[in-house]
Amino acid sequence: PEFAKRYDVQRVPTILFVDEKGVEYVRYLAAPQAGEIQPFVQTIFAFAGGPNYYEATIQQNLARIQPSTLKIMITMSCPYCPQVVTTANLFAIASKGKIRSVVVDIMANQDIGQYYDASGVPYTIINDQKTLRGMVGPNEILRALIGSNIKVSY
Repeated sequence: PEFAKRYDVQRVPTILFVDEKGVEYVRYLAAPQAGEIQPFVQTIFAFAGGPNYYEATIQQNLARIQPSTLKIMITMSCPYCPQVVTTANLFAIASKGKIRSVVVDIMANQDIGQYYDASGVPYTIINDQKTLRGMVGPNEILRALIGSNIKVSY
């Protein structure tokens, strides 16, 4: 109960990626299965210290990014959702929580999908303001977070 209260856990299942300081990086309002297993495992791997493809680019642009929350509306049958989820989660981990990723299965959480009028997936909401519809790449998400041109490192 104390943990649930501290992190405002109101739904089951909820999976959290929280660092040793208590900073939440990633929240799943979903039970990863089917195509969502791979991004979930990649998130675990990166969170545990494995390589993160986006780390250099996020670190290079971090000062230009305001604290942000990415909400990614998905369904387990969506073929495009895993790529957007992977990008958002790896951005959150690379930013050490300055960017927060929330993955929402709108079939299991229909009220959230209806609230955001997510008629198609993937559907990404940035800070409850900007929306990105469909399959968007990392540059497009980063540009939306910054609001201008980005610096890219590979």
